[in-house]
Amino acid sequence: MAKNTYLKGMKEEFEIEDRFEHIEFKLNLIQQNAKFFLEVLHAQKTNSLEWIIIVLISFECSLMCLEMSGLGGTFFQAILPYST
Repeated sequence: MAKNTYLKGMKEEFEIEDRFEHIEFKLNLIQQNAKFFLEVLHAQKTNSLEWIIIVLISFECSLMCLEMSGLGGTFFQAILPYST
């Protein structure tokens, strides 16, 4: 009994529960901030990849239009003169 009373008195004296609550609050805040920044970085990476895909599809469409117009053969021969 005396041991429990002593421990309880020490907890109150050093405000252990309050300190743990403050630490838990700060850790939760840090965790939320880390999640937010990871989401922002992921969104930026996704946005960059989407633009790369759009550019590649546009390039492919322009090459297809050149092929369909009949100018593709002369265009590709001018760019790649040694290909067969």
